[in-house]
Amino acid sequence: MTVTITAEHVYKEPVEVVAATHLAKFPNDFDPNIVVCNTVERSKTTDGRNYTKRVALVRNVLPSLLRRTKSLQVDHFEMEEECWWDKKKREFQVQSENKSVKDWIDMREHSVYIPHKQNANWTQFDQVGTLTVKGLGRIGTVIEIFGQKFLSVGAQRGIKITEALMAEKSKRITSLWYSEFLFA
Repeated sequence: MTVTITAEHVYKEPVEVVAATHLAKFPNDFDPNIVVCNTVERSKTTDGRNYTKRVALVRNVLPSLLRRTKSLQVDHFEMEEECWWDKKKREFQVQSENKSVKDWIDMREHSVYIPHKQNANWTQFDQVGTLTVKGLGRIGTVIEIFGQKFLSVGAQRGIKITEALMAEKSKRITSLWYSEFLFA
């Protein structure tokens, strides 16, 4: 069985700001579950888009009751994220998936950030996440139920983190501007 979660949000910032925030958002103080996130590749695709591949180490948040299989008894999972930025279309796409325990759990997310139809200086965010648990019987069903809640809460937490990081950046820029203005 596959569990699917969707999320939508409108950021009141341009796509460029939201995409830049996404690419710099982990690790951060708002989400202690992402231990490290490293960029492993940057290039330009044949169609002119900027491509970034990142690998993150994420804490295993499965309750110990659900870690009965030896491969699930780990402290961290590895996640891979691929991003494509099309400057001309102002479109940012993100695909991520787990690389650890793929023989048991397949978790994927696909996100698209585009200019909002009613205000091109805002960003429409749409995400679809899926979780498939294979070969774990009843424990697998419980993991899917847990995963559905985890993906849903995680999507909303990711939105809040992005909003908070953009607000922090705006606050720093504003205070810098004011300090320059006052002492000019």
